[in-house]
Amino acid sequence: MEALPAPVLGIDNGERIRFVNAAAAELLAGVGRGLLGRRLEDIFGSDAPLVALARRALGGASGVAEADVPLIGPGFALGRATVSAGPVGDNGYIALVLTRPPRARPGPPLGAVNAATRTLAHEVRNPLAGIRAAAQLIARTDEPESAALAKLICDEVDRISRLTDRIDPMGALEPPRFELFNVHQALDRVRKLIGSSAPHVQIRERYDPSLPFVRGDLDQLIQAFLNIAKNAAEALGEQPGAEIAFITAYRPGVKFRAAASGAARPLLEVQIVDNGPGLHADVADRLFEPFASTKAGGMGLGLNVAADIMARHDGRIEVDSQPGRTAFIIFLPIDPEDTP
Repeated sequence: MEALPAPVLGIDNGERIRFVNAAAAELLAGVGRGLLGRRLEDIFGSDAPLVALARRALGGASGVAEADVPLIGPGFALGRATVSAGPVGDNGYIALVLTRPPRARPGPPLGAVNAATRTLAHEVRNPLAGIRAAAQLIARTDEPESAALAKLICDEVDRISRLTDRIDPMGALEPPRFELFNVHQALDRVRKLIGSSAPHVQIRERYDPSLPFVRGDLDQLIQAFLNIAKNAAEALGEQPGAEIAFITAYRPGVKFRAAASGAARPLLEVQIVDNGPGLHADVADRLFEPFASTKAGGMGLGLNVAADIMARHDGRIEVDSQPGRTAFIIFLPIDPEDTP
């Protein structure tokens, strides 16, 4: 099991980790030191799907398997995996084998209702940009009545757009279209959007100018970074000295293997850091789960979408939060041919 390219965890009948192969140690490097001897629920949470699957395997004589299991826990999201669990040895141990999907694998097929909803939202969105542009042209006239009517049209377009975002919150998760670009392109777009929507927040940049290009979907990465940055801006509220920092770094000495058969790749690191109050206790342990939100009217899907986008890029998200500083740390692997 040590030599297997897939991450493997050996679990005893007390749900404690007794074996970690090299691939699993690499995958779980960011969830805390000293994995051996720790209970699964202490790492992933008592209600985590991975823990429930392990308990089913411990309670039966045969193996179990489940696809598309989220690998999430307090302060981290490592994407999804197919998890197989079965008995090993004579001591009541089980082995958990985590098979990560290959890069650029399309997501699971949508059900008929979700497909219809997505199609409807797409068809509604298409004409909105043209309607808004036409209304903005009308608003430039000197006639007060026409200008007021144009503003009403723009307001309604914006409202309908917000509604379609709620109807189709996962719309960013089409299969990524990979291309090479500098990750600062995505961060610069996010900086402009946050700057216009939250002008009271000071945005600082600490960029590594020597970053290699990343291979990814620019639009999707913009959406992931934006979801995180918007949460940060909302958490800051109107507090004096509100600040968000965008930080980038190249980590050539640290490598990460996402797919079971893939090679370990160096990492590019992006941090989005705010000086707000820290994570709310009600959501800290389920940060990347759908509908985890303390905001009035919030749907709690922004971070779930961000984590799913990162998983489709073979990336990962970690969180370090305390009062006065919350950092979302995003790691994106770089293909060897794309590195300097």
